[in-house]
Amino acid sequence: MDTAQTDQELFEKEFNTNHILPINEMLGGDKEIPFFLDEWLKNGLNASAVYKTLHPKVSDASARVLGSKKLAKINISAILAGYDLGVNDYIVGLKEGLTAMKFNELTGEKVPDYRTRLEYHRILGKLLGF
Repeated sequence: MDTAQTDQELFEKEFNTNHILPINEMLGGDKEIPFFLDEWLKNGLNASAVYKTLHPKVSDASARVLGSKKLAKINISAILAGYDLGVNDYIVGLKEGLTAMKFNELTGEKVPDYRTRLEYHRILGKLLGF
């Protein structure tokens, strides 16, 4: 019976939501920020559009200001550290994207994936200011 209780405790510990608290602390304790961050990434990094989506009754000017304030609350470096990511990981991923390859379905040979490479070139261009 002690084993069953121990298994139950382990199960509850595994599925306990207390592990979410550090994420909320990283995000400033605002419950809306995870949704805001997710939508911000989906909407092409447009904070005002995201704020307008989450709060439709707000004017466009207010959405720009409030979206910018909400975005300023997000500690990106803490999120990256939480996922054990850093600048080096990003650069490695960027280099891999710039040399992306795919298999040709007809011949089975590896050929350059120009569509993927183009997107990564756009990202690199934005980073370098081109």
